[in-house]
Amino acid sequence: MSMPSDPTLYSAKLSDGRTATSLAAKARLGEAGIEIFPAGERRVALTWPYSELQSSVPLIAHAPDVLLSLKPNGSQTLFVANSAFSQGLLARAGALSPARQRLLGLRPGIAAVAVAGAIAATVVLLDLHPSQTVARLLPQQTREAMGHSVVAQLTGHMKQCETGPGRQALDRLARRLTTAASDKPAPIKVVMIDWALVNAFAAPGGQIIMTRGLVQRAGSPDEVAGVLAHEIGHTIELHPEAGLVRAMGLAAAAQLIFAGSTGTATNIGLLLTQLRYTRVAEREADAHAVRILKSAQISAKGFGDFFERLEPKISNPQTKTDPAKTDEGNKSDDKKSTSRGSRIFTTEILRTHPLTTDRLALVRAQPAYAATPSLSDDDWRALREMCGPAPVIAPRPGTKAAPTPGQPAPRPPVAEADREIAEATQALQANPDDAAQLQKRARAYTKKGQHTEALADYVKATQLRPSEAGLHVGRGAAHYSLKQYELALVAYDEAIRLDADNVAARNGHGNTNRALKRYEEARSDFDSLIKLRPTFVFGFYNRGLTNVDMGRLEDATRDFTSALGLDKDYAGAYTQRGLLYEKTGARDQAIADYRAAIAAPAAKYESGPWAQRVARERLKGLGVAAP
Repeated sequence: MSMPSDPTLYSAKLSDGRTATSLAAKARLGEAGIEIFPAGERRVALTWPYSELQSSVPLIAHAPDVLLSLKPNGSQTLFVANSAFSQGLLARAGALSPARQRLLGLRPGIAAVAVAGAIAATVVLLDLHPSQTVARLLPQQTREAMGHSVVAQLTGHMKQCETGPGRQALDRLARRLTTAASDKPAPIKVVMIDWALVNAFAAPGGQIIMTRGLVQRAGSPDEVAGVLAHEIGHTIELHPEAGLVRAMGLAAAAQLIFAGSTGTATNIGLLLTQLRYTRVAEREADAHAVRILKSAQISAKGFGDFFERLEPKISNPQTKTDPAKTDEGNKSDDKKSTSRGSRIFTTEILRTHPLTTDRLALVRAQPAYAATPSLSDDDWRALREMCGPAPVIAPRPGTKAAPTPGQPAPRPPVAEADREIAEATQALQANPDDAAQLQKRARAYTKKGQHTEALADYVKATQLRPSEAGLHVGRGAAHYSLKQYELALVAYDEAIRLDADNVAARNGHGNTNRALKRYEEARSDFDSLIKLRPTFVFGFYNRGLTNVDMGRLEDATRDFTSALGLDKDYAGAYTQRGLLYEKTGARDQAIADYRAAIAAPAAKYESGPWAQRVARERLKGLGVAAP
């Protein structure tokens, strides 16, 4: 007697076995077989009879996933990652159970059959995850051979970047993370390929592939460290090996274990392209990542920032740029990336990393701990230029005339900063405890964008003069530029405690809360700042940006108007207000503001070049000639 159909539609991946892509589909457990609905089709395109099914490994109840094909040697495969589907399938297709499934596909020899039988029996008796259990039985030499095969096949037509300084920087970062991962770290090899795609993924045997696009689009080295720690988590759990075992089937895996050869997997690189990690696997990798980062004393904040970069956050539908995320008047360099609209890890060529609020919450919930930047400024530059010069990325609305992330913004001549550093260093050789010279050198380092060095000097200076509010402001600005936002708040709090009227400290405190998306706190900071100094133009501008973040568009318009009342040459305020006018349908007012932005001196504020570029773009979009 056949069982009734299960009306539930389960998400699935259908592969034709000939190409490197897989097709999204829905699967239903019908009375006679699995009914498969390819994406976009309303009719039943395929029915796979239960009697004709074969599984890569014996199917156990509540298995988290199953990979199926048709007898005798069907090239098509169906992958479903759902334990309810596995349980329902087992009730309808008892031949897939461990007790009844015959290991007919094992052809490498009697020895391989015996090995496979032992593996299957162990898996069933211990109720283990089949593919991961088999993966752990693979010899390390075989895993590495598989990994080399994957890297070779997926990157064979692409340049591998091996420039000296960049290679050294990447190796230093990898060593720092792997050393923190375990007392006996497994060897990890990170390959950088010259590919604009923003991606990174783990291959078997500790091989990790990272793309130029990911590194050059990241906002800080801590973001890259977070992604790399996540991929190391996949290697620790053997997720790549387990995925390949699941894709190849038990027969090929048995030969790998028995013979230590990848001869049966000549297309192993293409197999990897069909894999998709489950949410469980992603959570496991995330858990390892936050543990590794903490052990390495690298802030997990960058990892969270990279998660947020997965989601486009476009508040103005009429412009292709994102809402302002950087501040002015902060006396610091905000190196936030300009690529929040990038869709990371969403290509169908490579496996997905599903973004969930739970995963982001895991990272954001990590308590603050002592941390240092993952790379020095020089190493970060070298890493970003490992495949060639990093592109200049256009800034988001309201940002400073944004430098490429990790690169210094336009400042006074570098020669002047170098001279100041040399003078201060010479003075400090004679008196290492000269706080004034430490502050002078820290300011010069800041001009050059060397915030790690600036922070070290500010920390020592505040230890020598703990009651000097200005030094705490400088330390807060350095932490802010390094995206160590919680530490920046601590420094700004101390500065405000010492000097309640310190405008820079209050402005920095507000900017930092805004960077942390604590918009109510940020708005309160700017309210206090404006009450303290009603002529401080950045107070109104930054509160306007915060109001935009909060969706309070009328309040934001009033703030930008107030900023322009204090300085009629503020190009950024004109463009921001113009965007708001355009959004509310006030076309003529928007045009007037865009024209005013273009007429204002661009060099007066760091957002000037951005403001004029966007103003010209919007005038063109409105069919109006720019001045």
